[in-house]
Amino acid sequence: MAVSPGKELGLIIKPPTAASSVSVANYLRSQKFESLFLNLPRSLDELVAEYLMEMRYEDFVEEVRKRKLLPEPVESWLKEYEPLLRNLREKGSEICTFCYKDDKTFELEAKVAVEAALLVLRDSITGKISADRWLKLLTSQAHTLGVTHREAEYILEESSNYDRNICIANFEGRELKKYLEQEMETWVKYIGLPYHFTPLEVLRRELRSGKVSEERVRELVSEHIKFIKEMVIPKDLETAISEWTNKMLYWHPHASNKERELF
Repeated sequence: MAVSPGKELGLIIKPPTAASSVSVANYLRSQKFESLFLNLPRSLDELVAEYLMEMRYEDFVEEVRKRKLLPEPVESWLKEYEPLLRNLREKGSEICTFCYKDDKTFELEAKVAVEAALLVLRDSITGKISADRWLKLLTSQAHTLGVTHREAEYILEESSNYDRNICIANFEGRELKKYLEQEMETWVKYIGLPYHFTPLEVLRRELRSGKVSEERVRELVSEHIKFIKEMVIPKDLETAISEWTNKMLYWHPHASNKERELF
């Protein structure tokens, strides 16, 4: 659908970390906008609106649990978004929010995350990489262009009612941009960079791009298991991702805090 001239949408692309959400929250304080699109499941849409009007964050989390809108532990699924949601609560009813992620896709992502954790445990115990199982699991979510198109259509439809819109996305925002910029004025802001993809994220991206050899699957899964055992388990995911980025981008003079445009 075409959107009337004069309306714009800013696309903020960030890594899937709570630290980047803090940076996004700080950035939004300086921006004027009427609607905000959050990369949360659409089933949370009404509850997020209720939360901004009258709830404490802790009550919001409990309500998500009561309504069974996210898998347990709910806090873990919301950790990435907590800094941003708390900041938005200060704005209250000043802006309209929309959760735009496809519910079925999120359910699949959650299922894959759980099964991937079980595979890590299995392969760690056996000492063998179950390449066929990993391929079957990850290819189940490898092709998402149709989903991205539907999400873009939803964003375009709802944003047509406002002049200044902002949409938050993880790195799938690159695909969203291709659809959105065809219909309305769109700008892009990267926050939380530089960032180095984890081994499993690299494998997912390569699977989306085309066929991946069994040898490459074994290599990246082995790196992923090592990443989990040596960095995530003894510390936590946020710290592990930060240290992984610094390790892999050791050559970058500002690996811990520099932001740069990727396109």
